Amino acid sequence: METLLTLTLFGSVMWFWMSAIAFILICVASDIEENGFAAFIVLIVTAILYYFWGDIKIILAFITLINVTIYLIIGLFFSALRTFFTGRTLGKRLKDLPEKTKETHSYDTTKESEKIKFVNKLKGNVFRWWFMWPISLIIWLINDLIKDFWNFIYSKLKKFYNFILELGIKSIT
Repeated sequence: METLLTLTLFGSVMWFWMSAIAFILICVASDIEENGFAAFIVLIVTAILYYFWGDIKIILAFITLINVTIYLIIGLFFSALRTFFTGRTLGKRLKDLPEKTKETHSYDTTKESEKIKFVNKLKGNVFRWWFMWPISLIIWLINDLIKDFWNFIYSKLKKFYNFILELGIKSIT
């Protein structure tokens, strides 16, 4: 009977890897969508599944006080670093916005309203960055590297494409 269990999906290594890959993919999607709640729910569901199928001992072997402390300290530093760079992004955005004056309406975007909106969003981001820092770090690096590379390439080719655009405009007139 024991060998029968190992031949089924839920008692095999294949189940462990399928569930681990599904967990990681959902965490990646959660970080891209900036929604840590989905990753938290998937963590709970995965822990329950591993508990009932006996794989929880493998994972619990890695959860020691030292490992958890090191993980949380690295996550704290990473979340502080991301907060700093997010602040730089906010600072660039705030440069172009007006101060709140008597002429501005409640629906106008001002420096104050944008900062309040950013700070409210930061609360959820900080905890996601802190607890999911390995996934969040990889996504952050990939996203920024791709965007920076694309902007670099376009900045080098911008004059060429502007010239072609002007030729297209002049051909009509």
